[in-house]
Amino acid sequence: MASAAIIAVCIYFSLWWLNKATLHGSSVEVPNLKLMQLDQAMVQLDSLGLAYEVIDSTHYVSQVPEGSIIETYPREYAKVKLGRKILLSTNPSRLPKYPLPNYKDQLISYVSAKFKTKGFLIDSIIAVPDLSHDLVIKVVDENDSIAEEQKLYKTGSRFTLYVSAGLDGGNVFMPNLVGMTFSESLEVLNALSLNAGGIIYEGFIEDTLAAFVMKTFPEFEVDKEVKAGSVVDLWLVPDSTFLIID
Repeated sequence: MASAAIIAVCIYFSLWWLNKATLHGSSVEVPNLKLMQLDQAMVQLDSLGLAYEVIDSTHYVSQVPEGSIIETYPREYAKVKLGRKILLSTNPSRLPKYPLPNYKDQLISYVSAKFKTKGFLIDSIIAVPDLSHDLVIKVVDENDSIAEEQKLYKTGSRFTLYVSAGLDGGNVFMPNLVGMTFSESLEVLNALSLNAGGIIYEGFIEDTLAAFVMKTFPEFEVDKEVKAGSVVDLWLVPDSTFLIID
């Protein structure tokens, strides 16, 4: 009987020690650090008892200050134990250079996808009368010079694409962008040789690329056509709860 009591006491103190050693039950929520400067993020993590490691991202995000936080792992609002190391991915402070993909006589959808993988930005698309449709004829860089294929450009560089639109100027079907994120809508517009026009923000939006399209002008209608190269105005909301979809 005495030996059983001793064993029970040993088990109790072993579990107590293990509970203390592993900080069982002591957890904290990962804060939302997106777009925060690195020094501010470090102070906040220190105050919460969390460790951190900084990783310079290879993916450049436009309109976000260099060196600021673009992503964390674990993600924001996740429950973690005290002392957990949080990986901080920052917008590159030194922008890498990549060769401009071959674009001549390639489909606009293909070129847009290739540009995206290098972090190149398409400022606008200009429709050009031509025998062909949806082929990239030329690309102009920020200095109004013809962008050469395979020439090195910094990620984040901006370009204007000239795309063939048939001899009549070409029409495309107006896409339904409502419910898409801003990032997704830009990809669809680029693939259809359309441009994002005015961007109207409804409410406070922290991450523009992740914001949702609430409405557009022109509005989507089945079989509605617009001229290739036209602009589409976008109304953005912070999250999908703001959407009113029929």
